[in-house]
Amino acid sequence: MMAAVKLEQYLASILSATNEDTNELCLQAGSNFNLFTTYLENHNTGLHRYQTATAMLLYAAGGQTNLQVNGQTFALETGNLILLMPKCDYEIGKQAKRDILVKLEFKADVQKSLIKLAANEPREKQIVEQLRNNLKVNRLLYLKSTPLAQPAQIIERIIDEYLKHNLFSQSVIMAQLQLLLVSAIRNRNFAAASEPTQQFADATLESYIDANFSNITLAAAAKHFGFNPNYFSSLVKQKTGKSFVEHVDERRMQEARNLLARPDISVKEIIARVGYNGKSFFYKKFSEYYHETPVQMRAELFRQANINLK
Repeated sequence: MMAAVKLEQYLASILSATNEDTNELCLQAGSNFNLFTTYLENHNTGLHRYQTATAMLLYAAGGQTNLQVNGQTFALETGNLILLMPKCDYEIGKQAKRDILVKLEFKADVQKSLIKLAANEPREKQIVEQLRNNLKVNRLLYLKSTPLAQPAQIIERIIDEYLKHNLFSQSVIMAQLQLLLVSAIRNRNFAAASEPTQQFADATLESYIDANFSNITLAAAAKHFGFNPNYFSSLVKQKTGKSFVEHVDERRMQEARNLLARPDISVKEIIARVGYNGKSFFYKKFSEYYHETPVQMRAELFRQANINLK
């Protein structure tokens, strides 16, 4: 089958012959193969929108595929690859007849082996660490290759091996996956993702929280800054050292303290103003932050201001 037919032509023949209206066409491997499942993106109409459950490798085997991942835009040309980590939201644009996108969805226990590279020299260890940090924050790696470059040649051999059902296919493919990653690193094939329309910075985050802390949500904040919620959450933690929730709680606690100094506002009203739904949860958060109860702090603030309500 594959010996006499170029992979791109074989995949194109599957797309042209199918009558299925599903977004993905599953390409079958041998019965004992359990590294990943391979899909071919169908050319049917409608939204092609997904969220990854495990790591997934997307390969443009022909044409160009327009892709949005976590709010970032990519134009995958023939030979390009993109590795997505779990919980990535991605959407595939309308495809032309010549566009061919292959997707390898890895099993959960396999994804951890994808970036286990043997690093011996200090420079190698530094590169591997940068690679892992990149994946942790950005949740993806974009490999900007060409059809004749080594990474594209390797992924085509992997797909070919998957389709042929040969003996020891899993061992061969795992070795090829490692070679694919090393080849991309050596040749500096990792490309920068396109920048979201609105840049993220500590100051803009604090300003946004300051204006919206009473009814803020992670999803709304991520949308405001132009990011996917999961990516935005990781980005805030990586950039500031604190989670998004910690930033919001800190601002709410500051406001609660300011309001407690006012005798005309009850604790119940303060809870509502700063954005908490229940008294017990507010008291718990307050005590964790200030190591005393709101009533105790209010009494001390009144004492300092010489306020006597008796």
